[in-house]
Amino acid sequence: MTAVLNPALQRDKDESFTDYHIRLFKNKDTYNIDTKTIAELLNKEHGSHYDESKWRKDYKQYERWYAYIMSKNIDKDIQDKYQELFIESEKAKVRKRDQNREFAKKIRNQARFEKIKDDVVEAILNLESKRPLNFTSPSPVATEKHGLALFSDWHFGMEIDNRINKFNKEIFNERVEHLTSKVIEYGKLNHISTLHIANLGDLIGGLIHVSTRVQANEDAVEQIKYVSETLAEVLVKFASEFQEIRFYNVAGNHGRLSPSKNDVGIKENFEYLINWYLEARLRDIENISIEPEQDGFIPAKINNSEVVFVHGHYDRVDQCVTRLPQLLGYIPSYIFGGHIHHNYEKEYGSTTVVVNGSLVGADDYAMQGRFGTRPSQKFLVFDDEGIEATYIIRFKS
Repeated sequence: MTAVLNPALQRDKDESFTDYHIRLFKNKDTYNIDTKTIAELLNKEHGSHYDESKWRKDYKQYERWYAYIMSKNIDKDIQDKYQELFIESEKAKVRKRDQNREFAKKIRNQARFEKIKDDVVEAILNLESKRPLNFTSPSPVATEKHGLALFSDWHFGMEIDNRINKFNKEIFNERVEHLTSKVIEYGKLNHISTLHIANLGDLIGGLIHVSTRVQANEDAVEQIKYVSETLAEVLVKFASEFQEIRFYNVAGNHGRLSPSKNDVGIKENFEYLINWYLEARLRDIENISIEPEQDGFIPAKINNSEVVFVHGHYDRVDQCVTRLPQLLGYIPSYIFGGHIHHNYEKEYGSTTVVVNGSLVGADDYAMQGRFGTRPSQKFLVFDDEGIEATYIIRFKS
């Protein structure tokens, strides 16, 4: 019997048989054993073959009379000591239950994530046969200039219809098409050879807020599959126009698996599937490289500039310029983020913080707070000194 191997289940050297009997029943939840196992242990120690009901009933009698006997025969100091031991025993049981619950929740989240991966695999296989990607090798350029397209806060899956903004699946597709054509236009205009694309997070509406759940027209799994395929097709268009494509993927807060941020870790986020999807879908296109994040940010180098990509939910604009260098060990020239749905740029000493706008535009939250925000994304051109030009790509509301 495997349970006997546990030292806690053995009778102590100076422990009476009755004490051993009581201890096993008192702590059966802590020891994770049932009454049948206890009966086997007691019979082995007692040299008998009673069934479990005999030992269980004996213990029930002890429980029935113990408090009465204690109150009549034991002084207060001993009662207090017994009460203290009883409380510690109960606390141990609670801790054990909490540990089991947390472990079960972790297993549940992992199983759910693996199921989602299986669904994505099936989606990729279906798409490859029905919708092959059209890639053509780009023409070479004489310059070595770098461009950066910032993608963030697309919030695909939401439907919005308010005084200043409309957004749905059809409008999402129109805005992404306009964004793609503008990036190619500005990239060609500036003779870009290497195009960096930074997804700064929240490409899906997700399920974290009541307002987003009410506004969502597709569940989070379908959202992430649709957005990932959209990105794959956009990256192939870029790869057909520019010599080198470098894609960076930072997960936002809307992609997490649970509405409560305390229920999941950083990595339990639908948007981590984007890289996995793109690597599978774009595996045959050699001029595209994909850079994943670690711990909520990605350090990178664009031309001669050290940059950092973040979403922004961990990084307040006025604090990230001091905190991120402590983690990195150097001072970056630029920090790029999204999250606040607001086009923003400000210098803080040696570091410039650049915040991207949102593709989704004004939603219920913006309207309730009276925040006017026109949908936009950014394209930036880098020379040897840093940002040479910034293009704000705006969309019709």
